[in-house]
Amino acid sequence: MDPSKQPAFKSTGTITEKELNDLYGPMFPVELVLKFAEHKNFDAARESLKTWNEHEVNQADNMLFHNNRLSPQSHNSWEAYIANMFLKVLIDEYEQHKQEKIRVRMEDPVQQQKAEELLKIRQSGKLPHIDLAGTDFTVDWRLRQMRETEQPWKNISFEDFEMDDYGDSYLCFFNTQTHELYMPPEDLMELPEDIVVLEIPNELKLDPIAVAREYGSDLSELLREYPITEDLSAKVTPLSESGLPTLIENNIKNRGDQQEYELRNPIRGR
Repeated sequence: MDPSKQPAFKSTGTITEKELNDLYGPMFPVELVLKFAEHKNFDAARESLKTWNEHEVNQADNMLFHNNRLSPQSHNSWEAYIANMFLKVLIDEYEQHKQEKIRVRMEDPVQQQKAEELLKIRQSGKLPHIDLAGTDFTVDWRLRQMRETEQPWKNISFEDFEMDDYGDSYLCFFNTQTHELYMPPEDLMELPEDIVVLEIPNELKLDPIAVAREYGSDLSELLREYPITEDLSAKVTPLSESGLPTLIENNIKNRGDQQEYELRNPIRGR
């Protein structure tokens, strides 16, 4: 039997995303899927997961494993346990679909020809390109740089990126006007304009050829899992969905507390 068709995973609820947000507030994608499942709307949970990218699927899978979320003892309710089990079923289905896509790609002569063309282009010395919030950058993994293609003297170092918890993506704040990284000050009081959060694929997806050369990996095996991508782009997230609003809220509160303290305890002259 298809695991997702088990009686425990039969949809009997009709709760909507809006209703969930009204109940629990804004949620991350994985939280939304789990809440759909907890409320027995497994169909909506499945549809919600279909909007995820591979990075989000990998994060959820790691969360289930590292946090022991597949054990009944890890949850306060049976519904929460079932929701996590259903999430694991969906992730397994995603992986099976991914492997099937690899098989089809490897057997499809048209896709194979395209892959060979991309490989020849890359091996001729042409470096990969990636879209960072609408601006084209050239990826030079050997030098650990991304150079703005039209203004190559402007570059971003990989050393200035943060890596996500699972090593799938590089993270940074990016100024869409100056095309430079942005470092928020600790005393930030309002969201800056023209700044977004970027999630940039890791080097295996950016340039598997360079990675294979650097580490002496089997190129054909690496390309089977990480084929050359012709149109690379970073995921763009608005600052409102980052951690900065919380930082600002805390800074405003701390400033108010400090001002109140100073009013109550004025510095007396000698």
